Amino acid sequence: MFKGLERKSFGEKVLYIFVSMIFMAVALSYIYILVWSFISACKTHTEIVMDPFSLPKKWNFSNFIEVVTRLNVNGNGFGIMLFNSIWFSVMGTLLAQFCAATFSYCATKYTFPGSRHVYTLLLLIMTLPLYGNGGAQYKLYHQLGLIDNYLQIITAYGAINAGTLWYMAYYKNFSNTYSESARMDGANDFQIYFKIILPQAKPLFIALFLQQWLAVWNTAESVLVYLPNLPTLPAGIYQFNQEMIYQLRLDILFAACVIVVMPALILFIVFNKTLTTNVSLGGIKG
Repeated sequence: MFKGLERKSFGEKVLYIFVSMIFMAVALSYIYILVWSFISACKTHTEIVMDPFSLPKKWNFSNFIEVVTRLNVNGNGFGIMLFNSIWFSVMGTLLAQFCAATFSYCATKYTFPGSRHVYTLLLLIMTLPLYGNGGAQYKLYHQLGLIDNYLQIITAYGAINAGTLWYMAYYKNFSNTYSESARMDGANDFQIYFKIILPQAKPLFIALFLQQWLAVWNTAESVLVYLPNLPTLPAGIYQFNQEMIYQLRLDILFAACVIVVMPALILFIVFNKTLTTNVSLGGIKG
């Protein structure tokens, strides 16, 4: 954890250790919440209320099965909500990242009227406050027939985001040697992009895809507004929350929360290095 401290000054060592301890404390707090939620999911409702910090007298793993059978929101069962979560998080994020990568490539490598101002325009759009546009956005979606529609992914996840700036930085440092060689061999613009440029950007694409997928998978607010009859698992469990509280079944509620967080947790463990390490920019290493 403290590898390389011998090359730092005393002040840097103290600061490094202090910051590391803070991050460790935050990480342990998250781990504690996950473990406590899992233990609570294996208890009865009475045990959770009367003794929330003890181990269960009997591990009720059947609570997880009961979630699958009991979770129902607006006629949508667990299977449908799982499909909705996968559809909007995977397909929507893939579309968003592809649009961001393609737009950034065109804005960086091609010259057109206003191409010099694209970067400034992106920063302006990302920094301007957009509060209060929810009503207009809902009206637009309604008029386009995209409320409670699986095709909403074409508009819900736009290409203009922080990832666009990452792609632009990558392409600016990307050598034109690949493109020029391919063009000399007879490749057109589409072949160059899909067969040479995009495969080279795959590490960045995967890293940004995973980050956005984690955010979209856990989103419930926008789903409640624009997809009330096509709930995802997080949105469904948010609505399921009140029902379980009234029925005195906190054990089922905790089990549902654990089920929702498991895919994101597994994905983070498997792709930990991809998510936390820097992505090198450029195609040719010096």
